[in-house]
Amino acid sequence: MDALTTQNLPAEIQEALEYCPNLPTMSAVAMRVVQLGRQREVDFSELSETVAKDAALSSRILRVSNSPVYARGRQSNNLLQALSVLGLNAAMTLALSFSLADTMRHQARSKQIVGYVWRRGLLAAIAGRQVGRMMGRWDLEELFLAGLLQDIGILALEVALGDRYGALLADTPSHCVLLERERQTLGCDHGEAGAWLMQRWGLPEYLPLVAIGSHQCGDLPPDAGIDSDFVACVRIAGRLADIFSGSDPEAETELLAGDAAGMLGMDRNGVQGMLEAVSADVPEVERLFETEILSAKRATGILDQAREILAARNLALLQEVADQQRRATKAEESTRLLREHAQRDALTGLYNRRYLDERLDEEFSLARKKGQSLSLGFLDLDHFKEVNDIHGHVIGDQVLTRIAEILRAHLRPADFVARYGGEEFVVLLPGTDRDAARAVFERLRIAVAEQVYCSEDGRQFQVTTSVGVAADIMECESPLDMVRAADRALYDAKSNGRNRVEFYTAVL
Repeated sequence: MDALTTQNLPAEIQEALEYCPNLPTMSAVAMRVVQLGRQREVDFSELSETVAKDAALSSRILRVSNSPVYARGRQSNNLLQALSVLGLNAAMTLALSFSLADTMRHQARSKQIVGYVWRRGLLAAIAGRQVGRMMGRWDLEELFLAGLLQDIGILALEVALGDRYGALLADTPSHCVLLERERQTLGCDHGEAGAWLMQRWGLPEYLPLVAIGSHQCGDLPPDAGIDSDFVACVRIAGRLADIFSGSDPEAETELLAGDAAGMLGMDRNGVQGMLEAVSADVPEVERLFETEILSAKRATGILDQAREILAARNLALLQEVADQQRRATKAEESTRLLREHAQRDALTGLYNRRYLDERLDEEFSLARKKGQSLSLGFLDLDHFKEVNDIHGHVIGDQVLTRIAEILRAHLRPADFVARYGGEEFVVLLPGTDRDAARAVFERLRIAVAEQVYCSEDGRQFQVTTSVGVAADIMECESPLDMVRAADRALYDAKSNGRNRVEFYTAVL
């Protein structure tokens, strides 16, 4: 870990944690999921075999894939299909979330403390996902897991220090007050203790970093080793959780509104939207995790109170706070954000054509140098003009956005997908030969064709895609030749009836 470490954990506290025999432990399935996450390539069958060893976890993953919170557009009838629908990264993260949630739920001395950490963790997990969605992020499951685990240090300290730590929780203080007491009494906070525990478990590095960063005051150092926007989302998620789980929703709403404006530039309407979205997701997450988080009556009362508080806030003050935070942003961070935005298509969030050209040059050169396979596919939606003409451009944009989600969900992390322009997409498959590429693009074609859309007047329709693939890199002199080859194959796919995959073959 870089600038954020557990080295500042007092020796006395670290020793108490190290020699505590009853610290929370991960299940064997969770440990195996972590091990799989470290591997360069993981297939769905291996993950499915691991998850299947835990019947409860398997059942939850299947329910998740069909849940409105995570639904990807089609029903899953078995575990392997559910994992495929969710996508490898999301499936692994959710499997880890469920496994570690059980750890949080059952391993501590005090049921009261478990209840607090469990409820706040789930609320922060739900909120993290919603904050990330509102900020246009794509790592929503990682935010869910980070929110879930950010307070696990409370369980570790309570078990390791016993009544000494219990005294800090005696009158159920707010989260902020608890942090102050911890720092004054112990010389550290539960974020640092949680990071120590997660490092011991071998969890992905971003989780202990976020546990520390989300509990710190002020901006992260530029060399913190983690995306500061990600940490900001988790911080805001914690604030959201405190409104629903704390004893003073009014004060917590004021804190949330100020932090959301300062960290994310979010106005009153955005904050209210987040609160309502989190409240709406609670019943489904309660079902998935088989627990009660928040009563409907309390949720309604808190939302009504929050609306009044937010409406009364001085918008000019919010803007001033946001401006101050923006002026304080480091030039390096601004440059990074600008570069990231410049690489993305504004509508779909996929990489754009300019960045595709850069990436293709890199992958082409690397494949040539190492003698590896490389496949490139052009996907063009069939008769897409008719969608815009019949259903309107708003629905057309929704279709393009959904197509982008489908492509991302059915590709590996190492694969690359970009919007080439209009209704055209390009998929780049490093290390993938002709036969493997055929399976991938057939899967994409089928997934696109199976998706059902609904127009504003209730009419349902579907969209198909034609795919042209260049899979033999030795036939191409340059990246541009590879693009041209895939484009010719796409022309053949269109000419041969559409909704099909065609491969380019050099004419001898």
